[in-house]
Parts: sequence; structure tokens; C-alpha cells
Amino acid sequence: MKRTTLSLAAVVALLAVVVGLAVVTRPTESKAAPPPAAPRVPVQQAEVSCPFVRQLPGSSTAVSALAPPAQAGASGGEASVVELGDRTKVRTKVEAPGKLASIGVDNTDVPPLLGTASGAFAPGFGAGAVTRVPSNAGRGLAGVTCEASTTDRWFVGAATTENREAYLYLSNSRDTPAVVDVELFGRNGPIESEAGRGMSLAPGASTAILLRTLNPSAIEPGLAVHVIARSGRVGAAIRDQEGAVGTDWLPSSGAPGRNLVITGLPAITGDAGNVQLMLFSPSGESTDVQLSVAGKVNTFKPVEHETTEVKGNKLTVFDLGPVNRGDAGALRLVSGRADIIAGVRVVQGGGTDAEVAFLSATPELTGRALIAENRTGGAVATTVTLTAPKGPAKVKLTAFGDKGDPVSADVEVPAGTTVQVNAPAPAGATRFALVAEPQPGSQPVHLARTVTETMNKTAAFTVQPFVPGVETVVVPNARQDMSLLVPQR
Repeated sequence: MKRTTLSLAAVVALLAVVVGLAVVTRPTESKAAPPPAAPRVPVQQAEVSCPFVRQLPGSSTAVSALAPPAQAGASGGEASVVELGDRTKVRTKVEAPGKLASIGVDNTDVPPLLGTASGAFAPGFGAGAVTRVPSNAGRGLAGVTCEASTTDRWFVGAATTENREAYLYLSNSRDTPAVVDVELFGRNGPIESEAGRGMSLAPGASTAILLRTLNPSAIEPGLAVHVIARSGRVGAAIRDQEGAVGTDWLPSSGAPGRNLVITGLPAITGDAGNVQLMLFSPSGESTDVQLSVAGKVNTFKPVEHETTEVKGNKLTVFDLGPVNRGDAGALRLVSGRADIIAGVRVVQGGGTDAEVAFLSATPELTGRALIAENRTGGAVATTVTLTAPKGPAKVKLTAFGDKGDPVSADVEVPAGTTVQVNAPAPAGATRFALVAEPQPGSQPVHLARTVTETMNKTAAFTVQPFVPGVETVVVPNARQDMSLLVPQR
């Protein structure tokens, strides 16, 4: 009994010492140093997909790419535009950050292209194309911004009526196959389409799908199109043509939200013009949406269209007429109960003189944004539309041309208004890239670029939004933390 008592006492004493040491040596929360903020470093790789361009007789397409001037911490690397199906075929090469690279193709089709950049060329790298059709079907200008491959993308504004040909272009730039679903939504809700499910794209492959063929019985004057990659990532773009009215690409709709700004509405002159607005709630929840127009002087509510109801999974389509007659403008949308996406189809002129363009919600300019293909000279002009929905904004525009030195211009936008300015263009340049950057103290601002050209007395035009580029990534911190090995209370 005595030995047992001594043994138990020894064990108790030993445990007391161990627990005491653990309590003494355990770091307290009050003394633990906060982890340092995760650093941001320049991206080292960038890639954008440019869709196949079907050239009509007499048409021409120009593709341009730019790597903005490198930021601190970025060095080395290269950038080029190659054919997606054969990457050994280099169509153009960016010689240095801040140097525009361009190619022109007449009459013959332009294959799917891939823009790639590394090192100092990667932060903010971008590419785009503009097609010019001088006459007959599809006449006008059609512009598209080359975008990174994705697993999820929305478009609003295409149609499957008899006089419309809307093609969805898909491409796979990855080394693994992709499986894609295409969902369609019309005025009455989802449109059944077995043909749009489980489409397979091999590495380096591309395809063009006439949207009408996904369900020939569904005749819709407006569509919301959802592209979902169930495996892999894909590039996606839609081009819509309406006979002699013209053709253009639909900009992707971006992330759903409750406060959207669609800038870039042209200054419609006369009565021959129409703005058609299309709204959709991807969540399936119905919501009321308030509509206002930010014009040259102030923001106002259009008569009879101040508020509209958007029913879940059903596309809402209505005509606003020449809502911004005389001045460039922007639509401001505020949704009450659910996130929405939106698209706009603008027609200027009438009959054989009509021309069409598509717009979508424009994201806030939070950093440098690039549109690579712009034109100037003769009957061609490039303008920038800026909207400041909340407070005064200030933006710096810088142009990098195929000739001449870069030039810049500062633009101020009063609160609640839309301003349209001529884009700065380098001396002697015929095409140039535009970089937009918000200035210190600027309130939120949204931008779009418009290229116009007079063709046989008709004003052809195309509009693309400025979308901030990806320039940096967060590198997670890693540090030693021995407290994980100490018992916690």
C-alpha cells in the first residue's frame, strides 16, 4: 500500500509539472503577432480567346493586341497572337509593353485566335477585333473584345426570329477536353434544348452554333444565353446579324448585380432610332427594377418606364424608343430583391440606312482597363463615353498607336451625368489601343468606347465596354506556427 501510494503521488506530481509547463509556454492571443497582409504581385501569365470571324464579301477585319507599360516588379516575358488550331502560326507579336501589335485580314475568314502573354507582358494584356462590312447583308461595324476562357458566361440580346442569325462561337484553348452546356431563356422561361447539353470540345477545337437550331420551334425576339463548362474552360462569343440592318457582337453580361450601369448609348438623332432593353434574373426570383437615364446634364426617369417587373427565369423585353435623343447617355438599373443581368440592342436609322449595336452592363473602373482595337482618320472616329452615377469622377485616357508616341488626356465627369469625348490618338496613327485609368479621388465611373464610320451616308458603329484587366494576384502568406502543437484551452 505504501509503494502504491508513493507511485500515485509521483504520477500526479509529474502531470502537474507538464501541465504547468504547457500553460507557461503556451503563447497567449494578446501577445501573438498579427499575420502580415498577403502581398500582391504582378501576374505572370495571361491568355485571351478571339472568336472565329466569318468574313462577308468585301469585308475586312483588324485584330490588335497590347501589353500596357509594365508595372514595378514585372520583367521579362513575351506576348503574341497565334492561331488556336496551330499555335506555331504566329499572326502578330507584341514587341514590347506599350507597343501595339496588329494584323489585317481582307475577305477571307479569320480563324479562332489565342492571345498569350508572360512576364512583364502579362499584367493587363488584352486583344480585340473590329470587322468592317461596307455593303449588303451584315453591313456596318462589328467589334469584339477577346476574353479569358471561363466556366460560366451570360449573354443577353440575341434572337431566333426568322430575320436574325445569331451564332454562338465556342473554343477550347486548354490541353484537356471541355464539356459544355448551353441554356436558353426567353419571354416564357427556360427553353428546352437537348442539343445544347453535353457538347464536347477537344483541346484546340472550336465550333459555331446557330442558336435557332438548339430548339427550332422556339422563336424568340430576345434571349438570355448561359454557357456553362461542366469540365474544362471555354472561350465564348455571340455574333448576331439582321439582314441589311447590320451585324455586331454581343458583349458578355458580366456578374449579376442589383446596381447596373449600361453606358455607351449613342446620341440618337431624329425619330429613326430605338433602344431595346432586356432584363433577366438568373436566380429565378422575381424583382422590381427602377430605371433612370444619366444624360449630359443630369439623371432623369424615362416617361412610362420608371419601374418594371422582372419575373424569375423569364426574359423581360421592352422598347424605350430614342430615350437619349440628341446626347450620349447611360441606363442605370436598380433591382430591389434579386440580382439581374441586362442587355441593350440599339438601332440607329431606318430601312436600308439602319445600323445595330449591342451593349451590356459596364463594370466600375477600379484599375487600368484596355480596349485594343480602335480607329481614326477620314470618315472614322473613336469616342469614349463616361458615366459617373454617384459623384464626380476623373479618368486618364492613354492611346498607344501603330504610329507616333503615346498621348494622354484627362477627363472629368460631373456627378450623375454622362460625358462623351473624342479619344486621344497618336499623330499619324490609323489604329490604336486605349487604356483607361481612374485618378486619385475619383468616384465610381463606367466607360465604353464607340467606333463610328460613315458608310454611304449611313453611320455605322460598334460599342465595347471597358473592363478592368487582371494585373496582380494575391500570394498567400506561409509562416511557422508552433502553437498548433500546444494544447488549447
